[in-house]
Amino acid sequence: MQFRSTIMLGTSAVLAAVIATTVGVVAVTLERDARRTVTRALERSELVFEELHGYRQSLYRAQAEVVAQAPRLKAAASTDDIDHATLLDVSRELQQSAGADFFLLTDGAGRLLVDVAAPDAEGFDLSGRAPISTAIEAGEGADVWITDERVIQLQAFTLRFGQDVVGVLAIGFFMDDRVADTVERQTGAKVVIALNGDAIARSQGTSDAELAGALTRAEAIGESQVVTIDGAPHVVVTRALPGYGGEEKLSYLLLQSLDDALATSRALRRNLILIALAGLLISLLLAVWVARRLSRPLDRLVGFTRELAAGRLDARQELSGPTEVQALGRAMNQMAGELAESRKQLAGKERLERELEIAERIQTSILPRAPEVNGYAIASEMTTASEVGGDYFDVLPAGDRCWIGIGDVAGHGLKAGLVMLMVQSCVAALVREQPTASPADHVRALNRVLVDNIRERLEQDEHVTFSLLRIETDGRVVYAGAHEEMIVCRAATGACELIPTPGTWLGVDPNIDLVTRDSELRLEDGDLLLLYTDGLTEARSPAREMFGVQRLADALARARAQPVDAIRDAIMRELDAWCAVRDDDVSLVIVRRDQGRVVA
Repeated sequence: MQFRSTIMLGTSAVLAAVIATTVGVVAVTLERDARRTVTRALERSELVFEELHGYRQSLYRAQAEVVAQAPRLKAAASTDDIDHATLLDVSRELQQSAGADFFLLTDGAGRLLVDVAAPDAEGFDLSGRAPISTAIEAGEGADVWITDERVIQLQAFTLRFGQDVVGVLAIGFFMDDRVADTVERQTGAKVVIALNGDAIARSQGTSDAELAGALTRAEAIGESQVVTIDGAPHVVVTRALPGYGGEEKLSYLLLQSLDDALATSRALRRNLILIALAGLLISLLLAVWVARRLSRPLDRLVGFTRELAAGRLDARQELSGPTEVQALGRAMNQMAGELAESRKQLAGKERLERELEIAERIQTSILPRAPEVNGYAIASEMTTASEVGGDYFDVLPAGDRCWIGIGDVAGHGLKAGLVMLMVQSCVAALVREQPTASPADHVRALNRVLVDNIRERLEQDEHVTFSLLRIETDGRVVYAGAHEEMIVCRAATGACELIPTPGTWLGVDPNIDLVTRDSELRLEDGDLLLLYTDGLTEARSPAREMFGVQRLADALARARAQPVDAIRDAIMRELDAWCAVRDDDVSLVIVRRDQGRVVA
């Protein structure tokens, strides 16, 4: 394919892919945002519905209490010789004055005296049904009844003469379209109240299609779903009706169309497509012009390369055209007089040697020099492998406390050494600036710096395992970060404990707040704390068996009675005997609590 065709097709393909991706990402993002917006609106509507339900119940309670205090009703309920018709008339009057849809009266034992909705009914035992049973026991009760496919909010009160219960009054109000309309007026969400999958009430704004679409989700109580109704997406939320504990499936549904929320997304998508088409046309015209301007001098340059390939290194080419093409021609003229391959190999060898020298110098130059800390004896060691790696440790005395950091940068070579230097510099600055701060806070701050430097600036995907410890003079050790397990050897028992370092790698995710927390342990007088990198525990014998954490702990326990320098040397001797040739850096720090140690 010719150069000009490559430019035109490549430019068009890249631009088209970028435009399509941008339009798709914008559309998906806006549609997700629209769904979240509508879902949050329905959650608010749910709160309004339940608050309204509770408010209605409180009003009904007040009305029921007022009616229950009516002397006529008490007298009628407590008089044995009053006839049923008179008691029914009194009940109808009080029902009308209370504005109730349901009015029921029992005697003190819960036997039915009057049901206004069923004038001929009497004598039925209702003492086992809430809220009658609750009222008999506690003086009042509330419940939701279903009768004749209608839902009633009931409130019951006992009728008393002095301390004697002479009856129970239960008044109720239908949950009908009025309730649904009230919620829709206040929230804009359409409301359906369903019983066993059939609508018993709905708001006026709910169409038949929306009603049918909502009822198909009536079984999925507690879920939020997107359904298509009349070709338009709707969000439907189903909840159990509060206050109902019966066996029937009684629920309310809230639904709202996504069309309004998606209008902005659709308009933006149309505009983006128009802009994209215009940009694509302009880019094609520009690509044609650039291809023509570049192709002619490049054709001559191709001919020049053929001469060089044929061994005519004395050939020279003077090129016209863009500045960049002219510069390329001059570079090729210069290259023709050199032995390119030999120079490349020599330069590569020198670069590698310099890189290894710089990286090794970085590793060794920042190691702490015989740190002295009140109340503690500290010994450390780092040995580098044949290839420079990224091990790090540091001991930073800070007044009455001491900070110790240890970590390992993924990878080898100069980049790992640079990242390790970043860690050392940043930790030293943080500790000196805030010596009493939380280790977790310093680890989070260090992570933000590493993410920016490694991911954004170096454009690398390395990570760092790192732990930071703040050691107090009273033996308290506060630590954070994720690295190898720490080993504590107790002076009193000689037993070794493996202390995990909960956390996560650094330099990967800018937000590690939720997984970075402080942990704490305590060192008693004479206790030993051992920190190390994986080059120690993963060192392999000639049989390819790893040295391992348990073997390291055993070595520490055997040498625990010696000074920390001698313990360090004993561990390194065991490691040398195990693995004569190592392929990774080895670092370790040994800390012994010594209450009598005072630094001059």
